[in-house]
Amino acid sequence: MYRLLIVDDEEIIVDGLYEIFCSIENLDLDVYKAYSGEEAIEWLNRTRMDVVLTDIRMPEIDGMQLMDEIRKKWPQCKIIFLTGYDEFEYAYKAIQQNAAGYILKTEDPEKVINAVENAIKDIQNRMKIEDLVGKAREQMSIAMELFQKDYFINLLHENNSMNINKSQFEQLAIPMQHDMPVLLLLGHVDNISGDLSYLDRVQYLYSVKLIIDQYLSSNINSVFVVDRGYRFVLFIQPKELDNANKGQNKKLDCYRKTVMFLKGMLEVIQAACRESLNVYVSFVLSGEPCRWESVYKKYYSLTQLLNFKVGTDIEMLLIDNEIKSNVLNVEPEVPELQADTEALEMLLKQKNLDTIELYLETGQRDRYFEALSELIEPLKTIKSRNSSIAIEAYYKVALCILSYINRCKFTEKIAFYIDQGRLMRIDMFNSWDEAADYIYQISDIIFRLQKDEQKKKADDVINYIQKYVMENLSENLSLVKIAEQVHFNPSYLSRLYKQVTGINLSDFIDNARVKEAKRLLQMEDIKIHKVAKMVGYDTTASFTRFFKKVTGFSPQVYQSLFKTGERTESDIS
Repeated sequence: MYRLLIVDDEEIIVDGLYEIFCSIENLDLDVYKAYSGEEAIEWLNRTRMDVVLTDIRMPEIDGMQLMDEIRKKWPQCKIIFLTGYDEFEYAYKAIQQNAAGYILKTEDPEKVINAVENAIKDIQNRMKIEDLVGKAREQMSIAMELFQKDYFINLLHENNSMNINKSQFEQLAIPMQHDMPVLLLLGHVDNISGDLSYLDRVQYLYSVKLIIDQYLSSNINSVFVVDRGYRFVLFIQPKELDNANKGQNKKLDCYRKTVMFLKGMLEVIQAACRESLNVYVSFVLSGEPCRWESVYKKYYSLTQLLNFKVGTDIEMLLIDNEIKSNVLNVEPEVPELQADTEALEMLLKQKNLDTIELYLETGQRDRYFEALSELIEPLKTIKSRNSSIAIEAYYKVALCILSYINRCKFTEKIAFYIDQGRLMRIDMFNSWDEAADYIYQISDIIFRLQKDEQKKKADDVINYIQKYVMENLSENLSLVKIAEQVHFNPSYLSRLYKQVTGINLSDFIDNARVKEAKRLLQMEDIKIHKVAKMVGYDTTASFTRFFKKVTGFSPQVYQSLFKTGERTESDIS
């Protein structure tokens, strides 16, 4: 869904265009309106806009000044100017500065619609990036990236021997400041085929990297590191930090603006990955910067959040410090990372166990059982119950499962289906074949519980949103404002709502408003304009058009038929 902001100091123009674009279903637009440059900037500070349709001449902040603000906050945004005949000089200047175009205010609405359609087509074409895989192969040949990756991987896993200083960063050509905090962004490619070779998988990840660079590099300095599986980590600092002598408050403001920028652009990156590579990428972002020495703690907490699922089979975009725990029923804090893990890491055969753990935590059932069978099936062939190799193989898997059960607090729920006490008691099995079957059974139960939890979390979010809508029908119920109530990305929330309920969120809002309008119109001596205000419409005319489109009756006719008793509610509903 693309976001369109309409800006003009003449309310009649804004309201008219707003109604026109809200009624065009094929453009898939989320439409917003502002009656001044100041109000437009407020929207730009709250969310990303894809197209801005704005008047040039406005009091206080005019269209040209607004364009400067848009370029700073959302460089990819398309700007279309509404002009009068005597403002061509301004329009020409705007085009010279790479505005999308201009339209005379005297033009037919079709011209305005076509301009917005063309702007959206430009955005879509920009997403279709060619030769990404080839460019990724070229970038992989740069040796310095390998050294950087090794350095940052050690930081993620709390290697205290790593030196975090200016000299170290310069030697490794790290484009960041060692004495300033860093933001972390974790990403996961959700739907790459398991049949691809290692090289093909890495090329996909580096193709995603190129897309990320294209949309983010103008505003941030970063290092991209491929983590295990299909996961990657981006270390981020604002480019504005490069300017010397900034005060502490200004530096903190740089990070705040960068987080805002990332929140807006990451969903664009998700769309570009779908368009160009046919892959779905989930993101989890740290909403506040952390010290380099604490990167491993932040990485661990974001990893847990990346494994947190609301809904199924859609990309996720979450900000760690904005998760509303009372809505989602999750713990507000993620457990601290245990520091002493080196002995365990040396003991484990990292490849198999890491794969099993990753698939378990990310809910990839088929891949999990495929990887699990590589360890469990050979276990069945061993006859001796005292085989050290069999004991090692079993406990590796059992510990992985137990750790996940504890983190998810599934112990009591699993007790309804199976005796969890047997998991760490190999003496309770008569053979390794029986032990292997038990591992399969408890794994199957975990995935069932996992799916139930995901559905419950999604249902909790939907119920909260629907309750909010019903209690605020007279307010501005834009997608952005609703998403802010649960601190979700607007596009992510829109897809989640459609997936869970089968209808668009906008349809639910319209139905709720019609139902409330009918109830009000059946009351004695209530005026139409009051009903309009109470269901969120600024003008009686716009409410009348909406009501008649949905019911087939104007509000006046509906009210009259009901009051005279000519028809019952069932007749005119």
